[in-house]
Amino acid sequence: MEVFQQFSKINWQKPNTSPLKPSEIRVLVTIRMGTEKSGRQGLTVSDISRLHKVTSPTITQMVNSLLAQGYVTRSSDPQDKRVSGITLTDKGERFADTAVARIRDTFKGMIDYLGKEQSDALVDILNGVYHYFEELNGQVDES
Repeated sequence: MEVFQQFSKINWQKPNTSPLKPSEIRVLVTIRMGTEKSGRQGLTVSDISRLHKVTSPTITQMVNSLLAQGYVTRSSDPQDKRVSGITLTDKGERFADTAVARIRDTFKGMIDYLGKEQSDALVDILNGVYHYFEELNGQVDES
């Protein structure tokens, strides 16, 4: 228990000096990585909420804030007008790219510090911990 409590006390991420909330940054990164991975132009609010495991209204609120600040755009699907795609603007892409680079640098530093073998073991252990808590909370993802 002490180890988990230690994580709540340290600031393992650099201080957020950006105009965006950490949750908004995660949404930008999700859109960046999700569109890259899927090859699609954008993600829907449902896609993002599923990936973050939060409700669509929560993501809609963040997307609306990102829209107002010029980081994303919303466009209707030509086949189904009820579906909107959320895409990054140039400003959003630059921000997401910087955030992804910072995240990769942080984890590369950790891997360099721990070594590959311990880092791989850590990933396996943390995946096990995550699945344990998913099962404990009845949130097993069947996808």
